Amino acid sequence: MASLNLQYDAAIGGNVRLPDEINAANFAESRKEEVCQMLRNMASTTHQRKLMHQSLPLHMRRRAMSYDPKRLPRKFRSVHLSQFSKSGVSEKKKRPSRKFRRKPHNLLKEYERRKRASVWLETHVWHAKRFHMVSRWGYKIPQAPCNKSYRSSYRASSKHCLMHDLSYEGCVEVSGNETALKEGFRRMCSDRIGLTMGAKAYSAGQRAGYVWLYEDGAYPYGCLGKVRFLWRPNDTADEDHRTVWIFAHPTFYRQLVEQLVKIFQLQNALRKTNSTIKDITRNPAEIRFPRYSSPESTVEVVELKDTLNRFQLTGPLSHATLNKTFRLFVPPTQTDVANQTWFTEYSDRSPKCKKVLTNQMAYWTDIKDLTSPGELSPGEVIALIVQDPRLNRPSRRTKALPELPARYNFAESILPREMQPRAIRSISPLWDETIRKRIGEEMKSTHELNQLRNAEAFVPGEPCASELLLQPVPVILLQNPGSQDADYKRLGYGSGWEVIVPAGYGLAVWQSLTMWGAKAVGQQQLNMMALESGYDRYGVPDTVPGQLEATRVQTEALQKYFNRPSNKRVNYTKLSIVSPFRCPWTQLTREWNSTLKEGNDASPFYVLRDQDSLAKLRMALDRKFNIHSIGLSPNALVPVLLTLKTRGNPGDNALICLPNRSDFRMNKQNRLDAQHGPVYMEPLQQDPHATERATLRAQHLRTLKRLRNRRVREKKRLQRAKPGALVRIPKANNRALVEEQLKRMSELWLPATPATIRNQCTRECFGYVTQCGFSLSEGNVSGIGYVTARGLEKLFKICTKGTVKVMIRGTQTRGYRFATIRIAH
Repeated sequence: MASLNLQYDAAIGGNVRLPDEINAANFAESRKEEVCQMLRNMASTTHQRKLMHQSLPLHMRRRAMSYDPKRLPRKFRSVHLSQFSKSGVSEKKKRPSRKFRRKPHNLLKEYERRKRASVWLETHVWHAKRFHMVSRWGYKIPQAPCNKSYRSSYRASSKHCLMHDLSYEGCVEVSGNETALKEGFRRMCSDRIGLTMGAKAYSAGQRAGYVWLYEDGAYPYGCLGKVRFLWRPNDTADEDHRTVWIFAHPTFYRQLVEQLVKIFQLQNALRKTNSTIKDITRNPAEIRFPRYSSPESTVEVVELKDTLNRFQLTGPLSHATLNKTFRLFVPPTQTDVANQTWFTEYSDRSPKCKKVLTNQMAYWTDIKDLTSPGELSPGEVIALIVQDPRLNRPSRRTKALPELPARYNFAESILPREMQPRAIRSISPLWDETIRKRIGEEMKSTHELNQLRNAEAFVPGEPCASELLLQPVPVILLQNPGSQDADYKRLGYGSGWEVIVPAGYGLAVWQSLTMWGAKAVGQQQLNMMALESGYDRYGVPDTVPGQLEATRVQTEALQKYFNRPSNKRVNYTKLSIVSPFRCPWTQLTREWNSTLKEGNDASPFYVLRDQDSLAKLRMALDRKFNIHSIGLSPNALVPVLLTLKTRGNPGDNALICLPNRSDFRMNKQNRLDAQHGPVYMEPLQQDPHATERATLRAQHLRTLKRLRNRRVREKKRLQRAKPGALVRIPKANNRALVEEQLKRMSELWLPATPATIRNQCTRECFGYVTQCGFSLSEGNVSGIGYVTARGLEKLFKICTKGTVKVMIRGTQTRGYRFATIRIAH
C-alpha cells in the first residue's frame, strides 16, 4: 500500500508516492549485473591506474599495505602480489629478531662489520651505551653524554674528577742518538715560543711537556699543531741511545711522520720504491707497526698509533681516584714455573728492577694523600706497576676522597723524609715493545676471570687463589699543572693526570676509574673546559686541526642553512655579515697589511706565539710599554681573551671591531642610565640580490615543471602504444641542473669571495671570536679570539686612556657591545 504522505521530487516535478516495502529478491536480481561489472573492473589491469591497495575504500586502507600483503583482505592478496611481482622490486626479507641479533657470536660479527667505517677505541662499547657518538678524524668518539652535563662537568673539573679518553691521539716513537734527535727536533720547533723538546728539563725523562711543532724550518709559518712528548729515562747500558714518545692529534699525525722522515732522511724497509715522502710513509693496512730507518743514521721512527690507551683526568680528586684505582703490585718471593709472567723475566733481566720498584712504591706512598695533583712539580712523570684493576673495584660507584695527611696538620711535627732519585720514578717496562706485546697476549679476559671466580671462590666477592697469579700492569702517569697564573684563572684549575695504559687493559682501567667516581665526558665538554681555562683547543687558525675543524663546521652550517626555506633563513646581507660561518683570516690580514698588493697571497698569516712579544703586549695593555716599538709583523694574528662588560652572548664567529669616540660616550650614558642594551646598532642594509634570486627561483621552478610535463607526456604516449603493459620510464636526470641552481643561489645568498672583510660594516673589523660562551668560573660571557697586529695598533690610538676595549657583534644581531681584552698565553 502506498504511503499517504505526499513527497515532492524537484527533479521530476509534482508529487509522487513511494512504496512502503521492497522485494529483496527482485532488488538483488536487478543489481547483480552492476556488481559483476564492478568486480570485473577491479580484477582487470587493462585500464586500471591504481594498485589494489589504493583501490580500497578509505576506511580500509593502511600504510603498511604497500609492502605487507597480509594487511589486505584475503580475496585481494593475489591481485596485489601479481602487481607487486610485475613492478620489478625485489622482495624484502624479514629482518632477524633482536634476540637473535644480540647473541654473542652474532654481536661480535656485527661489531667487526661496523668497525670497517671508523676505528673504535677500546672504550667504544661503554661509551656507545651512554653517549652520542660521532665520526671524527677516522674514529668513532663520544660527543656528549645523553644526560644533562654542562654544569656537572664544570663541577667535576673544579671540585671532583673529570675523565676523557684521549686514545685517538696517535703515538710516534723516535729513537736514536741523543745529539741527532735534538738537532732534528730543533728544526721543528723554536725556542722563542718556550722550552723545546730538547730542553734539559725534559730530556732526562722526569717531566713531560707540550710543544708547538712546525714544518721543517718554516717557523713562524707552517704550524702543524700542539703535541705531548715524553723522553725515556736512561735505564739502558747505552746512555747515548734515547727514545721519545710524541702524541699527536690524528688530523696532523700523518704530516708529523712525514716531517720526521724528511728531517732524519729515513726510508721504509718494507717498500722498494722510496721516491717521495708520501710514497715512503704509505703502508698496507695489515702492518701493525710501520718502521722507518736509514743505514746512514741511527735514528728510527716507529708508528705506535692505536696501540696505547691514554686517559686524561682533570680535577682535584683525580689524584685520589688514581690512588684508589691502582693498587701497587708486590712481587712474590717465589713463583712457580707454570705461573710466570712477563714481570718474572723483566726482573731477572734488569738487575736494578727491585730497587726501582721499591723507590717508586715509596714515592707513591708518600704522595698518595695529596688533595690536588697541582701540588706536584709541573709535568712530573711517575711510572708504576699495579695489580690488575679489576681486582680493586668497588661493588657500587664510590667517590674517592683523600685522607688528611700529617703534612697538613701543623700541630704535629713532621719527620724529614729521604727524597728518592727523580730519574728512577719514570723508569717503566712499558717502553719495551716485547713486554707490551706479551701483556696483550697473556691478559685474561673478564669472562675467563669470572669463570675462575665461580670455580674457586666459595664466598661471592672474596678473592680467590687465581687472582693472585694475574699478571701486573705497568702504567705511566703524566701530571698536568693546570693554571699557573692567578691573574687569568685561579691557581691549579685544570690540573690532573694523564694515564698511559697498555693495549687490552683500556676498558678495565676505564671502568675502574668510573666506579671510583670519575665523570666521563665527550668532545663537547672538553670545549667547555678549554673556554673555562682560556685556551683555544681546536680553533687555532694557522694549525692543521684548526683549519680542518673550521672547514667541517662551515660545511655543516651551510648545509643546515640552505636546507631551510628561503623565508626562514637569516639574511646576512641585510645584517652586513659577509662570512657568518667561517673566519676569513687570509683576506682579513691582507686587507690590514698595506704593504701587500691586492690579490697577493704570497705571505700567509700566522698566530703570534713569541713569548717576548706577548709579554711586551701585556705590558702595553697596562700602559707600561709602547706597542709600536715591539715591531709586530703585519701577517701576525694576536690571540686575545675577551670579557663582555654587559649582557648578551655574541656566539662563535662574532666580529671584533674598532670603536668610535661616540661609542664611548654612548657607553658612559648607558651606564649612568642603568641601560644594558647594545651600545650601537648597525643600520639595516638593502639586499641587492633579492630580485635576482626571486627571478632565478621562478625560472628554475618553471624549468622543472616543463621537464616533468615532458616526462608525463612521454609515459602516456608509451602507454597508448602498449595498452595493458607496465610502462616504466627512466628517472629525471636533473642532478646537474639542481646543483647548478644551488651554486648560483648560494653565491647570491653568501658570496664565496666577499668584496671586503675589514669594511663590511660601519665599524672596522680587525678580528674574529673563535669560541664564545658563558663562563661558570668567571660568572660572565667570555670568548677566545684573534686580531690582526695592525688593527691592534690602531686600537691603541683610539683607546688613549683607561681600559682598552673593543666592540663585539654576533652574526645574527645588529647590536655592538663593549668587551675588554687580555693577551692569551
